[in-house]
Amino acid sequence: MTFKDAIHILSTNLIMKILLPDWAQGATAHTRKVHLAFTELRQYMLEMVNDRKIGNTKEERYDLFSGLLDASQEEPESGPAISDQELMGNMFIFIIAGHETTAHALCFTFALLALYPDEQERLYQQIKGVLSSLNRMPTYEDMSRFTHSLAVFYETLRLFPPVTNIPKMATEDTTLMASNRDGTKTSIPVPAGTTVTLHVPGIHYNPRYWKDPHMFKPERFLGDWPKDAFLPFNQGARACLGRRFAEIEGIAVITMLVSRYTIEIKEEPEFAGETFEERYARITAFTEVLTLEPSRVPLVLRRRE
Repeated sequence: MTFKDAIHILSTNLIMKILLPDWAQGATAHTRKVHLAFTELRQYMLEMVNDRKIGNTKEERYDLFSGLLDASQEEPESGPAISDQELMGNMFIFIIAGHETTAHALCFTFALLALYPDEQERLYQQIKGVLSSLNRMPTYEDMSRFTHSLAVFYETLRLFPPVTNIPKMATEDTTLMASNRDGTKTSIPVPAGTTVTLHVPGIHYNPRYWKDPHMFKPERFLGDWPKDAFLPFNQGARACLGRRFAEIEGIAVITMLVSRYTIEIKEEPEFAGETFEERYARITAFTEVLTLEPSRVPLVLRRRE
């Protein structure tokens, strides 16, 4: 089983893997396949660890994986080292979170660009202008130039946040102030130990913060926008540590693909005559397991002349 297949099978069946007892892992062909994916992914991770640990050349690296390896090999005076089990657990979370969320967000991005060809053309013209001024392939240092690519990515994340509910726990007694549509404020006591869930779509689609919240309008992120009402990466001390990586990955993929291809919805006879609203609902349909997962996005890429 390939690394890609193992990631896909496990990410779409993780809840079943967690809830199913060990003795039932081989009950059906499907559960055996999920168990095999978990075993294969674990083997891939072990090989990654061993390659770094016993490599002939010791390279100076400043990535997350190296940080985890260093933490698993700390000397006692430097603090307790993380166990091999903790190392593997952290690697698993980073691999799943780093692959699935960004991949799904990009899928929604290309679906929206295909649904809104005018927005796709505006994006292409901005990309074309930046690439022409560079007169070379862009590098990491150039990513900040592609402002429209980031705006498109952000608008997709606003409409389709990867995680819809973010749990928080109050560490001390506090009070939240809430208000309704009429502006009437209500004081809500929150005792220490209370779990508070942030409903991300409720914030992202709130007209108090976002004008025309159901519309795909990337330009809203090209000026001033309410940063505290944008939560695809969470906020505060527990915010996603992979945010910058996801942003750079999103900008790079969107920029290079749109610079070379036009993206269109694949025309299928059974959907002839559907309205834009029906097409939008069909193309952006999703299921939710760990994250929002696009259901079916039939696209056609045509190379630009």
